[in-house]
Amino acid sequence: MTTLAYPDSYLARHCTDEREARALDAVDALGTFASGWRERLAVLQCYIIACLECQADGEDLFTTKLKTYRSEFDRQLAMARAATPDAAGSAIVFAVPLERG
Repeated sequence: MTTLAYPDSYLARHCTDEREARALDAVDALGTFASGWRERLAVLQCYIIACLECQADGEDLFTTKLKTYRSEFDRQLAMARAATPDAAGSAIVFAVPLERG
């Protein structure tokens, strides 16, 4: 039984434990995100995996949903990155002015 909630009732039945695990691994490979973003991205990634593996031809419903969810994943990923504090951003950075003599 999957651990994430899948609101797309058509694709939910195609979101298996194995696909969910692969989706979580794919999201984890992208980095660490602020609370809630990992799961949100994993749901979208699981939809993408399911669509890729279930589509029969270039014009079926899976293909249409794949295009929609890829676009949504890209949008959500950008928002997740913007909402997640950058670990490198917490480093102290200073500059020394250079002057010609």
